[in-house]
Amino acid sequence: MIEVTDQNFEALYPKIEETLKNATFFSIDTEFSGVKTDFFVKESLFDSPNERYEKLKNNIKPFIIIQFGLTAFRHIREQNTYSAETFSFYLLPRSIPSKNRHFVWQISSLEFLSIYNFDFNKFAYDGISYLNEEDEVDLQNNLQQDILMQNLERLLCNRDADDLKNSRNTVADWLIKKTEPFDVLEIISESPFLQYLMQKEFRNQFQDIWTYSGKKKVSVIKVTKEQRKEFELREKGELEEKLLNYYIGFSKVFKLLVDLKKPIVGHNSLVDLMYMHQQFYKPLPKKYSTFKKNIHQLFPTVFDTKYISYELKKVLPKEDKFSSNALSTLYYYFKNEKGRFLSLHSPNIRSQTFFRNDEDKFHDAGWDSYCAGFCFIKLSHVFAANKRGEGSQYKPMTNIEILNGVKSFSNCINIIRGNVPFLNFGGPDPISRRPQWLVVQSQGSKTFCVSEIAELFSSYGSVDVKSFNSRYALVAVSNHRSARDILQHFQTHTEIQIKPYNSFRHSTKVKIFYWSSLIISGCIITMWLQRRF
Repeated sequence: MIEVTDQNFEALYPKIEETLKNATFFSIDTEFSGVKTDFFVKESLFDSPNERYEKLKNNIKPFIIIQFGLTAFRHIREQNTYSAETFSFYLLPRSIPSKNRHFVWQISSLEFLSIYNFDFNKFAYDGISYLNEEDEVDLQNNLQQDILMQNLERLLCNRDADDLKNSRNTVADWLIKKTEPFDVLEIISESPFLQYLMQKEFRNQFQDIWTYSGKKKVSVIKVTKEQRKEFELREKGELEEKLLNYYIGFSKVFKLLVDLKKPIVGHNSLVDLMYMHQQFYKPLPKKYSTFKKNIHQLFPTVFDTKYISYELKKVLPKEDKFSSNALSTLYYYFKNEKGRFLSLHSPNIRSQTFFRNDEDKFHDAGWDSYCAGFCFIKLSHVFAANKRGEGSQYKPMTNIEILNGVKSFSNCINIIRGNVPFLNFGGPDPISRRPQWLVVQSQGSKTFCVSEIAELFSSYGSVDVKSFNSRYALVAVSNHRSARDILQHFQTHTEIQIKPYNSFRHSTKVKIFYWSSLIISGCIITMWLQRRF
């Protein structure tokens, strides 16, 4: 795969742009600095889409994407092949003069990435900058109004202030010497922001010089007055534009993906999409409905291979089913196991950027993005072949036919352990088909805790328990069979009583509303009777 860092991003960007423009679809994956600020907040079968979004939003806010994997797949019809090119971007938020940017490391995430040999040096030393739209507008306004030059003392640390002062003295000493026009003085500086300040300062202080910058240095040349005017006219605003482009960095790639409006593929991609919204677009909105609308406007067609794999598992014979929906399991299932034989003429997938030592690097964002796209093609072809029926054995399919096989699953995003099976970013979310909640009540004076009930029901499948009030606990069960078994088994239990939840009987809010309505109605009737008689 092609690893992209701050060192080679600008040089590689034309190739990245051309590759994405020629692609049929993209697949993505991300690695984060963390995913959970509160250890005790967990996914629950009680969670509605709104509640799950709220949980995730509050948890991921301080964390960032540190590696972004992007694979561009291009369909070659005459060869029945998809060609794949993979890029793995290391990302690091660079300090903005007008904003104190920061992020949080979750220790468990750091340990997890270390196990899979994540290159922290590339992240720390060569991570690519990025800005969301709000930060970009703020920085652009500051540059246009020259606010940065007016607040140097507040913006610069002592070391940078000393470097700026020393470099200015160096230029002054250099000019005293007998220098010829277009002699070059090079001043080393690794910070693009400091390079910008040096050039602004030098041009303001010395009228007979001009400056330009490259990687890690600022170059100063001596020029005549006429040449200086020519440079000023020709390169007006260039310094500001160059600094802004540096800070935008990887966000150029994100904007290109948005502009192209091609299908985006991910595996269990809800959190990836939330991070992308937060990091490259805008802070996450308060409402889930607004987030859903924003993502659909940015990426009108999104496929989640985790959700599609669940749908495939429903129709496969027992002997052909895969053992789990984990990305690595799915990849090997379609590459080496029974998945190879599910449909005839399944497309070949040929990587243009992988070498032998790149393979099986799971939890590298680039490799995982490739695997997600690989599984998507295989999953889509199986559905398309089943849709076509008997004719599927005669000739390979077009890309349109293959994608039409999973068209009904577009914008269906998998949700882990919620009260709905998926989120629909292209329309209304599905109605919950989970069993009705169960209410557990302790018999007599004996008390119990939530963990005891959870352990008691653990043998019946996935269940979640939460305290309801001092007398009751609520139980959410993943499937109807488990709920039926629990009700039957504990029907004659001596210590607890279990019944289906009834909002009228058990909900405190409903009871309050009911009695309040009765009281208000009674008052109104009484007042009417008084006036009438």
